[in-house]
Amino acid sequence: MTSRKQSDSHLSGGLLALPVAAAAAVLSVAVAARRLMGRPVPPPSGRLICEELHGPAEIIRDEWGVPHIYAADDHDLFFAQGFTHAQDRLFQMDLNRRVGLGRLAEIMGPLGVSLDKFARYLGWPRAAQSQVADTDEATAAVIAAYSAGVNAFIATQPLPAEFKVLAYRPEPWDSLAMSAWATVLAWGLSCNWETELLRAWLLDELGPERAADLTPVYAAGYPTTLPGEQVGRRLAENLLGAFRETIAHGPVGTPIFGQGLGSNNWVVSGERTASGRPQLANDPHLPPVFPSIWYANHLCGGDYHVTGFTLPGIPGVAIGHNERCAWGLTNAFPDVQDIYIERFDPHNARRYEVNGQWRTADMAEEIIPVRGARDVGITIRATRHGPVFSDVLPGDHADLSYDWTQFHGSNHLRSVLALNRATDWPSFREGLRHWSFPSQNVVYAGVDDTIAYAMPGLVPRRRAGNGLSPVPGWIDDFAWDGFIPFDELPVYVNPADGFIATANNCVAGDTYPYWLTGEWMPAYRVRRIRQRLAEHSAMTLDDHRQIQTETVSLMAQRFLAAALPAAGTAETAGPHLRDALARLAAWNGSMAVNSIPATLYFGWLVHFTRAAVAQAVGERRAEKLFAKGDAVGFPYMPFYEIGYELALRWLEGDRPDWVGNVQALLLPALGRTLDVLRDEFGDDPAGWAWGRVHRVAFEHEMARIPGIGRLWKPVTVPAAGDGYTINQSDVSPHFPPDPSTIIASCRLLVDVGAWDECLAALPGGQSGHPASPHYQDRIEEWQAGRYFPLLFSRDRVTAAGRGTWLLAPKGKATTG
Repeated sequence: MTSRKQSDSHLSGGLLALPVAAAAAVLSVAVAARRLMGRPVPPPSGRLICEELHGPAEIIRDEWGVPHIYAADDHDLFFAQGFTHAQDRLFQMDLNRRVGLGRLAEIMGPLGVSLDKFARYLGWPRAAQSQVADTDEATAAVIAAYSAGVNAFIATQPLPAEFKVLAYRPEPWDSLAMSAWATVLAWGLSCNWETELLRAWLLDELGPERAADLTPVYAAGYPTTLPGEQVGRRLAENLLGAFRETIAHGPVGTPIFGQGLGSNNWVVSGERTASGRPQLANDPHLPPVFPSIWYANHLCGGDYHVTGFTLPGIPGVAIGHNERCAWGLTNAFPDVQDIYIERFDPHNARRYEVNGQWRTADMAEEIIPVRGARDVGITIRATRHGPVFSDVLPGDHADLSYDWTQFHGSNHLRSVLALNRATDWPSFREGLRHWSFPSQNVVYAGVDDTIAYAMPGLVPRRRAGNGLSPVPGWIDDFAWDGFIPFDELPVYVNPADGFIATANNCVAGDTYPYWLTGEWMPAYRVRRIRQRLAEHSAMTLDDHRQIQTETVSLMAQRFLAAALPAAGTAETAGPHLRDALARLAAWNGSMAVNSIPATLYFGWLVHFTRAAVAQAVGERRAEKLFAKGDAVGFPYMPFYEIGYELALRWLEGDRPDWVGNVQALLLPALGRTLDVLRDEFGDDPAGWAWGRVHRVAFEHEMARIPGIGRLWKPVTVPAAGDGYTINQSDVSPHFPPDPSTIIASCRLLVDVGAWDECLAALPGGQSGHPASPHYQDRIEEWQAGRYFPLLFSRDRVTAAGRGTWLLAPKGKATTG
């Protein structure tokens, strides 16, 4: 036996100790992480004494994580809703508040400065304060009760892990916090200022005639929501005039921004359903985020019995139904923002011209606190129109201010709460009178078999112009003269064909007396929805489910109808091109996850469109027009929507002479697509399925933090559809595409009156806690086109209950 020296023994013991120590350290970290993430997850059941309550309030969570709240009066109901939202989504609520008020850098450090500047220069805090100032007494009472519930949670319960990691406590919730996030959503849905900048850039680069050629108006037959309307002539007449007006006052010289946005909704009369009751479907399209934007919630107490999707941080139900009616929303894209070119004194940045006289701009010196770094000071200027937002834009440009309906005061929550209590169409429509959010396509279905459509909201009446491009701000000619009267906004009730469908399409045509906007979405989705609805005479909720999740692209069918004959058989181009053309010729246009032709089509469309636009305007301009948009907020309408339409029209033969023939670009574009696919995904076409190339990524904001951010793991799944399918999953005009920017952010199906049979889907889960079983438990079924029940009756809720929280007033006997 060979003995070892003491030094050898010591070395051996040390080497053995290293893995043991490492394992212990890993275990310690794992235990700490589990404790960090798990402790804030609310237990299924609990009890809390709350002095602010009048009586007991119950919160029953069902097996899908949906809370059903029961209370004796309105105050206690909304107190409990605030508490419930905070239980599951407090960090999301606080982060959203900070985005709206320009206060991210306080917790995020230098990474948050650029967005804070953007929010403040755009006047988001000003808009939020405007909403607070216009709140009526009854609505203020609801906000106070809701805020008290949030603050009761903050004072008594473990805070979410994000607060521990970032080492701060949330401030008390209040009316300004609620309005801050609503303002960010409203800004994202307003969608006009970017397109004005886009047109101004085209104008600076190409002049009015060619800029007008690159801004296509709606083709004949574009479908409107109100029947029998023609679209396009009025826009065409105004567009060139707007460009000439702008260019007469000098170059604007601004960058452009943008991503996509959209939604679907429809209602069907009982005469066309198997149940004999009206049915409603809605799926608003918004960015994919963790946790989800929406939160399913059932409220029963006082004057309310309503369920559906809510926005954490805001009381009430935004989309859903009560005991008498159901409703859904899509964006109507009204033009509620106008950009003004201001004349500032070149020797004094505080003075600007108004009707030949100098006026002093409102000046605000603001400090952006920056965690771990020096505070940042900014100077915000505002004219009579609004904030001089161009101060935040890079490069040389004119001084630009903008007006926005959200600066003019309103009481939007009053409207939402009125809809929650509506009993019939007249009371529902009256509830829309105070709607101040950017106008939505609101569809309605009632137990009396009424189906209806309305477009509420503040839409400016302009003295001159149509808000299509920036206008002179130093004269009064382009000012607003109030808003379109509520009673003259578009309405449509009980159509003869038994259904109403919208998908961000044009609301009303040239005969409508007021100008609404010039910027609706392409008509592919609404045409397809109407085709599918017309096929059915006895619809079921499963029929609506199949429509909501359908992936047929009418745009793909249109492109291939023009491109395949123009491309020919490519006999001399080699077997790869011939194989691709054969696959596309046999394809039905479905952007399913397993479709290879879907991938070929999208790559072909992208490369052809970019080549056609580059041929028309030059490579440098094309690169700028197709650059990836700024990711701030929910920017809308980059050039690619216009670019696709232009390329299709040019391919179909409708093009100005200066563009040139684009058919010769087709085969090289398809060849480029095949080259990219082989480089990125291999030579075998079996690996080119659309779901492999096209993905949707769900990422929590905390995942951006190095190291510990790994605890908030992102989830990426294959995505069906594209920007033009009913099941929308929009992507930027690049190939391979970046992860989807817009998805169905929730889905709702309602058989009016059969309230327990209603169905919902959510791309994520109810909880914002990563350790919760309801953090991402709904993704798989959302992706597969499945739904969960949105229960309404107390018996069904009790049977599905998995835990109950009881909030009880101090000093009173309670049961639960």
